[in-house]
Amino acid sequence: MAIGPVLLMRAFSSGCAALTGIEAISDSVAAFRPVEWRNARKVLTAMVLLLAANTAYADFPPLAAFLAQDGFLPRQLASLADRLVFSNGIFALSGCAALLLVIFNASVTRLIPLCAVGMFISFTLSQAGMVVHWWKGKGQGWLGKALVNGVGAANTAVMSLVLPYSKFTYGAWLVLVAIPLLITLFLRIRSHYDVVARRLRMSADKLIKLPDPPVSGGLPTVVLVGQLHRGSFEAIRFARSVASDLAAVHVDLGGNRTKAFIEQWERQMPDVRLVVLDSPYRSLVDPVVDFVKQFELEHRKDRNRFCMIVLPVFVTQHRWENLLHNQSTILLRQALRKQGTRVVTTVGFYL
Repeated sequence: MAIGPVLLMRAFSSGCAALTGIEAISDSVAAFRPVEWRNARKVLTAMVLLLAANTAYADFPPLAAFLAQDGFLPRQLASLADRLVFSNGIFALSGCAALLLVIFNASVTRLIPLCAVGMFISFTLSQAGMVVHWWKGKGQGWLGKALVNGVGAANTAVMSLVLPYSKFTYGAWLVLVAIPLLITLFLRIRSHYDVVARRLRMSADKLIKLPDPPVSGGLPTVVLVGQLHRGSFEAIRFARSVASDLAAVHVDLGGNRTKAFIEQWERQMPDVRLVVLDSPYRSLVDPVVDFVKQFELEHRKDRNRFCMIVLPVFVTQHRWENLLHNQSTILLRQALRKQGTRVVTTVGFYL
């Protein structure tokens, strides 16, 4: 009598874990050839685990990009690679997946409950969020839609409670530990980015005063500028003081922000030449390297004349905060050194 309810919950949770595979198939129906629903039904039992893994790689990188854009994850997770995919998110997911395989000794029996607990918690939150959405909007037929989502949220909430209890020793404990830790980490990252934003903020309308260029001598100089803030201003100010010919370079990575950036530059820094490099494949390194190569060919008239490349960097207070900054600078510096650029310097802004 005592273990009867426990066995029932164990069987119930095992069935729920199996149902999460159906969700993976449903998410991937659009990837099938016509007739999509018939082909999806054919592979439902044979390909559940494969498509569940595919769902993670299809959905996690964009989700991580959304969180990164809002400041809850490192900014580099929001960057598209040359093939227009969030490659940093794919690498991060692969690393976490490999770590779980090691921790759970690649046991599918222990890994599926781990996945199911997280998924049913997510289902509950998303359904409850839809109830709030219909309640606030109160459009036509909102009550029926809210009722449907409310029933769904109640059902998945029950599963979210039963699964951790019945599968606790099979891996569910990790989700219960990881969720509050991840939330704390997200809030800590967001707090750091908020502090950085306040430190970097400067007027977007006033004309910026720069030092006069050297009367004689100086080096042909390129300074990379992503945004116009206190950090990039320090790099531009240094470059202006030593440059005989100064070019500020900005790479257009999409996102409809370049036009506003150009207008701000012309308004605040009209005396410095701005070069905007188009990058249809969202690559930062390749356009900069190509421009620097051409710049050096034009300005190095003899072996005794050097060109200088200036890269702004952030100097953080704690070592772990380095993971949130300067990744693009590291890649650029390595690429420029590889192509033979002799003088690459960084100008630090202390956060």
